[in-house]
Amino acid sequence: RAAALLAPGSPGRPLLDFRRGLVAEHIGGSAQAARAAYRRAHEGAAGYGDALLLSFTWRHLAGLALQEGESAEARHGFGESLRIRVELGYLIGTAPALASLADCEPEPEAGRLRAEAGRLFRLLGGVPVSLAARLTPPPQQSTPPPQPEPAA
Repeated sequence: RAAALLAPGSPGRPLLDFRRGLVAEHIGGSAQAARAAYRRAHEGAAGYGDALLLSFTWRHLAGLALQEGESAEARHGFGESLRIRVELGYLIGTAPALASLADCEPEPEAGRLRAEAGRLFRLLGGVPVSLAARLTPPPQQSTPPPQPEPAA
């Protein structure tokens, strides 16, 4: 219904398309519909010079690419999202961008990116909360102390 209220060339159309992508991906479970909506949003954000929205579309398109095993495409998209967020000074969005980029990088680079994301996450007082589970290392299992060998 909202689409009918906005002219095709409206400055609000890219954000609407992005939101349609979110609904298609997370509620409808349709990666294909989500990708189409994210691409429309991406083109619109680029056309209107909306860098923040562009960082979000890069990130979500990269996430879909990663799900499909396209790690080079995902790495590029996550890298662009991170670059834009750093340029904008969008600190709260930098930690998620670092964590996402880490998901498609080999070690030791992935570990370095996660450590930096964790540092920013702690610096911001645990915000965004959605990163807590991704950045908190799993508890290490304790190993029992070695038992002395019996005397012969």
